[in-house]
Amino acid sequence: MSATRDLIRRTLEANDSVTMAELLEATGLTRPAVLYQIRALMEAGEAELVGPSRGRSVRYRSPYDGRWDYPLGELVGEHRLWSDLRVELLDPDSSVAARQIHEYVFGEMVNNVLDHSGSQNLTITRRSMGESVGISVRDHGVGIFQHIADVEGLADHHASLLRLQSGAYTTDPENHTGQGIFFSSRAVDHFSIGSGTLAWQVDNVAGDSTVVRIPAVPGTIVRWTLDSATTRSLPALFEYFSRADDDGIPQFAVTSIPVSVAAATDTYATRSAARALLAGKQQFRVIILDFSNVENIGQGFADEVFRVYQAQNPTATIEPVHMNEQVAFLVDQARGMRSGR
Repeated sequence: MSATRDLIRRTLEANDSVTMAELLEATGLTRPAVLYQIRALMEAGEAELVGPSRGRSVRYRSPYDGRWDYPLGELVGEHRLWSDLRVELLDPDSSVAARQIHEYVFGEMVNNVLDHSGSQNLTITRRSMGESVGISVRDHGVGIFQHIADVEGLADHHASLLRLQSGAYTTDPENHTGQGIFFSSRAVDHFSIGSGTLAWQVDNVAGDSTVVRIPAVPGTIVRWTLDSATTRSLPALFEYFSRADDDGIPQFAVTSIPVSVAAATDTYATRSAARALLAGKQQFRVIILDFSNVENIGQGFADEVFRVYQAQNPTATIEPVHMNEQVAFLVDQARGMRSGR
């Protein structure tokens, strides 16, 4: 799939529906070029028209097989909603693993809406996608990135995303751990969360993660897809990111951060970018830094992460993965300076 078509598909997935004007703004292309790509997506069953087929009222959206709208005041809890919808949401031949994962992610995402969104309503959609099922949870509240920014006094939504993606942050520590989105984003095949003009998208099949600009989304929309025959193990995922404490009790002590998503710029050159990357990560014993899609980093960035931070947090282990030769050279150099070589 072309990069433009993929951008249009992701824009559709991050919104209830979009206009041609919004697609033109998101892609920077001409109307004929966007029409060519949107028609290809429609032929592939990945897009559909909403309303009239011509004129200014034309809108496009990702298709779905079922949709359920609920006033939040009428919901008892995420467990009751899952019990009511699970037969309609799941493929009848879903593996036990698929059922467990969908139930976990559904519960975490709906609970976030109930406890944090400030929305008056909730929308669930379901779409059959060949061998997979796609589910979305949507609210019309303040928006997850704006909510974090308001609580923490952050400058922008990208800074909110940095707090969110490590799994160590919640705006309500008395009632939540902050781990729901972290594990949900890694349990499924594809995961996206869109709010404001940002969407964080995770492709666990390809091993990729990215942040894209989208037309403004009121509230928050979370989408995920999962192969109905999956053998992914939710307990194994929890175990991978855990380490035993002094009493032998497993604790969430490992995080994985995609550097290409976390860094505020495309150059990853500065010490301030490194500090932002590692802010709030002191609770972790192991920090996995994924350098996929990162072509190069600055000497100051490498030094701040692999010498300064390590010196300040001697019990932490930083594990860089998926480095190219240029990145690996600077990482090795910074580590050498720390050890005095």
